[in-house]
Amino acid sequence: MSGDVGDWLIYIVGSGSIQNELLAGFLEKETGVTCRVEKGDGLFPKKVAPHRRSIVFGDCYGRSGDLIIEQLQETENFVNDDFHVVLFNVCSSLNIEEELLRLGVWGVFYAEDSSLNLPRGVEAIRNGEIWVSRQKMSSCLVNMRRRENGGRLERHLLSVREREVLQMIADGLTNDAIADKLCISIHTVRSHGYRIFKKIEVSNRQQASLWALRHL
Repeated sequence: MSGDVGDWLIYIVGSGSIQNELLAGFLEKETGVTCRVEKGDGLFPKKVAPHRRSIVFGDCYGRSGDLIIEQLQETENFVNDDFHVVLFNVCSSLNIEEELLRLGVWGVFYAEDSSLNLPRGVEAIRNGEIWVSRQKMSSCLVNMRRRENGGRLERHLLSVREREVLQMIADGLTNDAIADKLCISIHTVRSHGYRIFKKIEVSNRQQASLWALRHL
């Protein structure tokens, strides 16, 4: 599960070097995991030690939600079983937890959190658990269920023929190919496409294909 503490490293990345040095000392004392501090404007260290499991604390103080997400998306090392990204000093009013979880973040700590939460979170992450407040996690799950229910409703609003046409669009067939396969006119295919796009609220074939992958 968690492995020996010697198998792990904690990196703390951010511009607040003095505060982060203090945080490193605190975490090292409380968790027994070696901590390294790297000063920078990003959320990740320039390189991590090979053959070690890493928990990377990215300092989000003063960062907007869009900037945080953009920096997460641009990092090639982000998706890695041994690379556990944790964000701290996150503004709780940003409400970006769902997107952070989708991008693979393992933990979120807010500016107002007690310092005692940090070592608890480290231990949870080392044991393969995601550290996000119960309230925020519940909100994410509720939103996901609402979207899923909405997707089911939209799917049922499509006729059998419309679902058939949409599946063919998702399979990459052109309008001409769909017309030939279904023995209908190209005009009828276009009419189906117009109604499908309107019902599922998309504007092009690519968006319709993505919708179909999720809901058909």
